[in-house]
Order: sequence, then structure tokens, then C-alpha cells
Amino acid sequence: MTPLVPSRPNPFIYARIFSVPILWVFAWMNWQPALGIGVCLSALTDVLDGRLAAKDPAYSNPKLDSFADKLLTISVLLWLILLKPFLFTDHITLIAIAGLTFITSIMVSVLKFGKPTTLHLYSGKYGGLLQALFVVHTFITAGYSLPLFYIAIGSFIIAGVEEILVLLKESEIDEDKLKSILPFLNR
Repeated sequence: MTPLVPSRPNPFIYARIFSVPILWVFAWMNWQPALGIGVCLSALTDVLDGRLAAKDPAYSNPKLDSFADKLLTISVLLWLILLKPFLFTDHITLIAIAGLTFITSIMVSVLKFGKPTTLHLYSGKYGGLLQALFVVHTFITAGYSLPLFYIAIGSFIIAGVEEILVLLKESEIDEDKLKSILPFLNR
């Protein structure tokens, strides 16, 4: 049996959670450059909270981290819909594929394990970085970069497909140890 590590509040997770209402004000005021910088700083807290938790496991709080990630991700999606609707109308097929991949991964998880999982696969981590780069660039500039859009949406789809494959392949999920469908990356 693993000894319990006393839990401490991770300030970076809380910073990400409490930044979202401020970023919503920026979105409602249509202060897109401020929103872009805020999203960049919030994404940075995701990197920093992981480093802090790796250094001292007492700061590890996967459920709260996952909540903070989902809160920011859903907000970013809504900000893009509100402020950059042309991204969705111009690329409806890719957006539909990405959405279907996301919904399928949740459905497979719930049907197989009885709950949505919080996998932190490498493809999702690196894809999240590419997606954050796209979002920040899109809010800071007047338009958006089509190649960066394709990279961001492609990485989202790839991460979703990998998650579906992992969920289908594994009989049990250890969310802390499983990092990829490729076995040599899970060491």
C-alpha cells in the first residue's frame, strides 16, 4: 500500500481556475489581445502546476487539475465561437471530425469504465500546447494562421483518436502511468 501524501493547494491550478472569470470579462469587452495574453498565461499555469506536482507530490491534485483544464478549454471554445465564428463556418468538416472524436472518446470511456477518464497522454499534452499557440495567436492578431489552424485541429484529432484506441485496448486505466498507446513511452 502506498503511503498517503498530505495534500497542499497547488497555486497554479487555482490561478488557472480564478483567471477564467477575468478572461470572460476580456471576451465580453472584446479585448482580444488581452484575452490572448491571458490565455497564454493560463496555459503556462498548466505547465507550472505539473512541474510543481512532479517536484513535490503533495501539490498533485489530478481531479482539480482536470477540472481547471476543462473549465479553460470550454471557455476558450466559447470565446472562439463568440469572437471568431468564421473559424467554425469556414472549417465545418474538420470541426465536426474533431467534435465527433471528442464525444466518441467520452462515450467509450463511460461505456467501458463507467465514467469519463482523465488521461494525460503525451499526444494530448503536446497537442494542447499547439492548440494554445493557435488560440493565443488568433486572439492577439486580427485574423488567424491557416497552417497553424490545421496543426492545432490535426493535433486535437490525433490526440482524440489515440485516447479512443487506449480506452479500447486497455482493460484497466492507470491515469498516472499511462502516457501513450506506444508501450515504450509508458516507462
